[in-house]
Formats: sequence, C-alpha cells, structure tokens
Amino acid sequence: MTGGIQDEIDSQSADVAQQVIGWYRQIHQDPELPNRESATAKIVADHLRGLGFDDVKTGIAHHGVVGVLKGAKPGNKVMGLRADMDALPIRELQDLPYRSTKVDDDYPGGPFPVAHMCGHDAHTAMLMGAATVLANVRRELPGTVKVIFQPAEEGPPITEPGGARMMVQQGVLEDPTPDMMLALHTGPFPDHTVLYTPNHALASSDYLSIKIHGAGVHGSTPWLGMDPMPVAAEIINALAQVYRQVPATDAMTISIGKVINEGRFNIIAPDVELIGTIRVIHDEIIGDVHRRVERIATHIAEAHGLTATTEFMQHVPAVNNDPAWLERTLPTVRRVMGHDNVVEVPPVMVYDDASEFVNPIGGAYLFLGGQDVELADGSPRPKRGGRGFWFNHSPNFYWNEANLVNGVKLHSHVAFDFLCGNI
Repeated sequence: MTGGIQDEIDSQSADVAQQVIGWYRQIHQDPELPNRESATAKIVADHLRGLGFDDVKTGIAHHGVVGVLKGAKPGNKVMGLRADMDALPIRELQDLPYRSTKVDDDYPGGPFPVAHMCGHDAHTAMLMGAATVLANVRRELPGTVKVIFQPAEEGPPITEPGGARMMVQQGVLEDPTPDMMLALHTGPFPDHTVLYTPNHALASSDYLSIKIHGAGVHGSTPWLGMDPMPVAAEIINALAQVYRQVPATDAMTISIGKVINEGRFNIIAPDVELIGTIRVIHDEIIGDVHRRVERIATHIAEAHGLTATTEFMQHVPAVNNDPAWLERTLPTVRRVMGHDNVVEVPPVMVYDDASEFVNPIGGAYLFLGGQDVELADGSPRPKRGGRGFWFNHSPNFYWNEANLVNGVKLHSHVAFDFLCGNI
C-alpha cells in the first residue's frame, strides 16, 4: 500500500504543478515586506480552508497562517512543515513577465522597492501545493500534518516584534506539537538538487547598532565640534580585528551595511549610527563576540573624546541539522530526488529563523537547487547559455519554475513517510 500511495503522491504533485506555478507568479508579482504579508496570508488561508483543513488559524505573529490536517487513519504523530512568506526591500532586475515593480511607500525607513529575491514566493507556493496533495491522500494518513506559513523571516522592522520567535511565543508549536519539522529553502544550486549540511548548517545572526555621539558643527570649523565620522570609520576598520581574536574554527563575520548620518556637505552631524550584522556558526561564542565588539566601539570613541552605545538585537539561533534526524530523513529525499542529486555541502553564514522551529523539535533543514549552474568541487558555477549564478538577496536572484514540483514532492513524501513510521 505504501508504494501505491508514493506513486499517487508523485501523480498528485504533477497534477498540481501548474497551479503551484500560478501561485508562485502571483505572489512574486505582489511581494510584501516583513510584517506586512496580508495579501499573501489571505491567499494561503483561503486555499487551506478550501481544502477542508480541520483547523486554519490566521493573524499569528501579525500575518502568520497555520493549518492542521488530520489523517483518516489512526496515528499520534504530528508532522510540521514550514514556509516563509515575506519579501525583501530590493529592486528586481530579472526581466520576467511577472516581475515585481512594487514600491512600499509606508514601510519604516522607506520608501522601498519590494521583490522576492530570496525565494519565499517559491516556498509558499510549494507548501500550498503539498497541502493540496496531502489533503487528497488524507484517507491514508496515519496522523496529523501541521503547515506553518511564517511572516517576517527576513526580520521585522527593528521597532516591531515578529518572525518565527513571535509565532513560537504565540503557541505555534502547541496544540498539536509537531514531532518533526521540515524546512526547505531555495538556493543558487543546480536544478533538481537537494543540498544539506549536518550539525550547524546556517549561522546565528544579530542585528548590530553602534551609535557614536559627538557634537555637531559647521564643516569650516571642525575644531569647534566633535566629529563622529572619523571615529565611525576607525570603528569599522577595527571590527576586522575581531576575526583575529576568535579561533578560525569558529567561523564568524561582522558586516556594516548601513551608515546613518544626518549631516550635510558642509555640516558635521552630532551623531552617526553604524548598522550591520554579526554571524557565527557556533552560538556558544556569541557572548564573547558581543563583548569584543562593544569594547572596540566604546574605547575608540573614548580615545577621541566621544561616546558610543552598542546594541545587539533580533538574535536568531543557528540552524542545527541533527545528524541523527538527517540519517532518518535522507533516504526519503534520495528516493524522491535521485541519489546523485542529494549532496552534502559545508555550512554557510546566512541565517534562517526556521531554527526556532527545527532546533527544539528536531527534523531537517534542506536547500533546494533551482538555477542554471553546476557544482564544481562543491561550489556552484554558471552553465553555458543559462541565467548564471546569483545568490539569494541579489537583485538578479532567480529560481527556475520547473523545480517547484520538487518542493511539493519533498514536503509530501517526507510528511507521509514520517507519519507511517518510515522516518
């Protein structure tokens, strides 16, 4: 019977493929920034209700949607499947008939162009497709499937709560509590491949703010004020020394991505703010990194007679891919994708707050390839005649639609195999 249902899942996935492409294009063309995913959430919730899910909750962590599907066969296990829905403040450069031209005029710090340059449109569409397949085979499901559509994975505005942590705080992992979690993420890897990393697969992340306080003055008389800009530059340069103070085996990065200075070409502003990110593969060292960063900022500012205030916000834990869970899950993944298309890769310094779901429950976090690239010594390189290699968050990021059905099948097969005791 299991083999028959596996074939049916493949057939159902193929049947829903065009509908999934339609959702993908619709969501891609109307992207929404973190904590603003109301239209996307409505598409998802309406679909789950139409499938006859036993329970559909909305408004979790602002716009999160959770659906519960109870199988017709007896079983106590609960499978959790997660997809994120939010887009990025990036202008899309891919020339697509359904490209985003949207601008959000009201978002804090905006206006911003908005585009799905990280693949969350694909994540949402694939899980909607898997929900369809699982609802169609619920007569054979011995247990419960819980689908979690998450807002604000990219981080909510700094003044707002949101994301996976807020969903957990509001009880998303309760009533019922999943026994296994699966999270898929698109990436710049070859079409029809799955990549995985045991143990720490992704880094932890902190939002870093360093505010340097001086005294404003006219640019013609800098000696009458206290210029924070040279101090900011010195702090940025000195942060590179933290790499030399942490063992090379503890991979970490500190990047300053934004400098806020309300001066003018001839006015020295009183304050400068540096905004960036800290990434570490091993969460255990984050406290030590914080202390080093704060010490550098404080002492450099003091050396020039200024002050600096350092804050670390929106901490996201590293994704832990427990090897025992991977060992149980990969046979299903290899059966679905083909053994040679499932590849182990080193950890990367990106983050994903799916860690808030996967780490405490257990399960697997997998990358799903979908670009015109090939692997050479474990690294992607462009293939001739394709659209090239573009990493997530690039304005040229893309993901080939033909891979959407792979995500539908992976969600569905892993859920079914787990509930049947095969994972």
